[in-house]
Amino acid sequence: MALGALFILEVVILFSFIITSLFMFVPKKNITVHKIFFSLAIMLSILVTVIDATSLPANYVPQTVMAWLGLVPSALAIIITVAKGRPNVFAKLLVMLSSIYGALGYLILF
Repeated sequence: MALGALFILEVVILFSFIITSLFMFVPKKNITVHKIFFSLAIMLSILVTVIDATSLPANYVPQTVMAWLGLVPSALAIIITVAKGRPNVFAKLLVMLSSIYGALGYLILF
């Protein structure tokens, strides 16, 4: 039952990430909207990674480390965004990569 609930939570988070990603790339002249959706996408990628890493058994140390490494693209995206002053396409793609990696890690790889 717990794994089923965790799977449903993962699917709901992925669905929200897809919606967030669509709005993140929609061309609007308001930079605040882009920053809000970019921040939301980062939070969702962190949530997916935390669920992925903490759902593994304690003796799966290499898989847990690989799951936590999924945050590296999000960290790079944050660094790029802070350096540029606003999120660019490369930073948005890095956040998407982080979320996809976390989702695949939970659903398929680990």
